[in-house]
Amino acid sequence: MIIFRPAQLSDIQQIERLAHESGPMVYTLPAQRSHLIKKVERSIDSFRQAVLSPGEESYFFVLEETLTGQILGTGAINALAGYQEPFYALRNDILIHSSRELNVHSRIHALTMTHDLSDHSQLCSFYIIPSLRESLYPALVTLGRLLFMSIHPERFTTDWLAVIPGVADENGRAPFWEHVGRKFFRIDYNQVEYYNGTRDKTFIAELMPHHPLYVPLIHEEAQAVMGQVHPDAELQCGLLSEQGFEPDKYVEIFDAGPILTANRNTLDIWQHHKLCRVKVVDSLPQSRKYLIGVSHETDFRAVMGEGWLEGSTLLLNPQTSQTLAINHQDKIEPGTQIWCFPVSDKA
Repeated sequence: MIIFRPAQLSDIQQIERLAHESGPMVYTLPAQRSHLIKKVERSIDSFRQAVLSPGEESYFFVLEETLTGQILGTGAINALAGYQEPFYALRNDILIHSSRELNVHSRIHALTMTHDLSDHSQLCSFYIIPSLRESLYPALVTLGRLLFMSIHPERFTTDWLAVIPGVADENGRAPFWEHVGRKFFRIDYNQVEYYNGTRDKTFIAELMPHHPLYVPLIHEEAQAVMGQVHPDAELQCGLLSEQGFEPDKYVEIFDAGPILTANRNTLDIWQHHKLCRVKVVDSLPQSRKYLIGVSHETDFRAVMGEGWLEGSTLLLNPQTSQTLAINHQDKIEPGTQIWCFPVSDKA
């Protein structure tokens, strides 16, 4: 089976391979080994912390094929998007220009750089190998993180976000960047996204315009891609949208991709995840697909598996329980909690 679990330092070589495969589109997963090692070390330390409120913690997960040990995907969560430095975005604003003397009243669309979203918890570093994109496992990366956030509310804020990559071609040409960002930075789009993933964000404050950008003055090609999703990111966008994330009034500062936001209380998984007991049976009386998560102090793991919920008891087959390293409820390690969330076969 394929399991979703926290990343370990022993995974670094495989994570680096996935970082190279993902390319510059996943800027929070840069193909730089020293940065990836720090990312995993920070995650390990974050899991060990007894957190009372969200701060500098970051949690990094991998998707592992249990028989071979192959890492097939990644996903991460930043407890606060802007803890050590602001999280910058472009906010869609409407500015009013009027003249009573000329009887002119104009509503002008403008983009304003802001760090309004700095106090949101951020889902990031989503990547899964292409051969699994049509399977249930992309949903395991997305729902696994959302379940972890739901069962540990003290570690995260009540508002969550995810940056969805915007339009760029295979050569790294992003229309919004070419007509807006390049005029201020004078470097290529792929290069600035690499800096965004590996350096502090002071360069953004130093070089991005601090005055509103009037959209009618921006080239039409750039206007056309504002809020549009990169084709390779449509899967990630769809999974989050199904749970209740919505594009609000913010776009990414370099490629103008949408930033999805949600209050956790409105999300399907927040409302319907359930703490349960487990009973292992040889055959299920009926079955449906569940996201099943096991949480114990510094550890968390989750799978997509067949089961059947009777009251607060989740019936599992031996294979699924073995993958999660659980047996009957009375034999699990003290302090371990088991959670489930029903999912559709098309999740």
